[in-house]
Amino acid sequence: MARVEPVAPEPEKLIPDFCSGPALFTMAVVMELVAVCFALAQPNSPNMLRNFALLSLYMQWIGLCASAALCLTRRLFRLARPGVVFLFCWGVLILIVMGLSNLAWILGTHPRFGMLAPGEPRVWFVLRHTGIAALVALMLLRYYWTRHQWLERVRTESEFRYQALNARIRPHFFFNALNSLAALITIRPADAELMVEDLADVFRASLDQRGRMVPFVDEIGVCNAYLRIEKARLAEKLNVQWDVPEPLLNWRVPMLLLQPLVENAVYHGISKMREGGTLRVHAYLAQETMIVEVENPMPASTTPKSSGNQIALGNIASRLKLIYGEGGRLELGPAEGIFRARLFIPKNVLSEAGEML
Repeated sequence: MARVEPVAPEPEKLIPDFCSGPALFTMAVVMELVAVCFALAQPNSPNMLRNFALLSLYMQWIGLCASAALCLTRRLFRLARPGVVFLFCWGVLILIVMGLSNLAWILGTHPRFGMLAPGEPRVWFVLRHTGIAALVALMLLRYYWTRHQWLERVRTESEFRYQALNARIRPHFFFNALNSLAALITIRPADAELMVEDLADVFRASLDQRGRMVPFVDEIGVCNAYLRIEKARLAEKLNVQWDVPEPLLNWRVPMLLLQPLVENAVYHGISKMREGGTLRVHAYLAQETMIVEVENPMPASTTPKSSGNQIALGNIASRLKLIYGEGGRLELGPAEGIFRARLFIPKNVLSEAGEML
């Protein structure tokens, strides 16, 4: 039997993309820190500031040339194993330092430049700088390697947590939908048939793994399918008002984030009122965060919420924190005779983990 090997990490992701600004900035900072260490290791001299400026210029040239080389050779990383990529990058950095240190010695010992490196043989100067560069490059590349492995582990654990949260939300919704369908079959079988089609649409959407992050308009479509199911059961008791500006329709949100709140408003609010009521969904933008408010009238005598509903709402809050950190949250509470649920959904960067969850 053939042994199945685990999926290896993508080699080009082991090393940051030095064609981008953040990676270049990191390299510049690292090179400047090395220059500071060299400057502090030298004895006090009248030309300390001048030497530090020249040393900083020298280190920044090394960083710039190394970044350019890693940027130009990045496409070759896909063709090699991770270990080969690591050694290749290390070798490139060493060769660049050898070349630039040799050039620095030639310029530094030239009479026109004031004998910046007097009395030190070229071979010793180049070997000393190359050895230091080899150690610094080894630590830097090891840091990038370890950091990539940590991010992969975090991404995998987050994926498992997200799927677990979703798995707990779906049964809660479908059990309630099936109860509504069962109540309608004997009364209005034609409407029950349409309800089955809506239920199939919602079920299909919840199983679409590509839709973990979807445009807000798609989430609205899932909510409308659910509301048609409840409309068939509640008839004129249920009214719905949507107030969503067109620019926010393409805002990407986690799937099945809004639907449990709409279900909560219908099941624990409007359906408990003899005269029914209006469900209002209002979305607006505030400081790069989309805020979605779901409002429903509160019945005169409220009944305790079921544990299943508490699980669904708790999972929404957990998913928001998992994806957006502290920027995403869920707020619930009564306000002037209505019950309001408010979602805070930042623009998803999805973090270094990509379109994460």
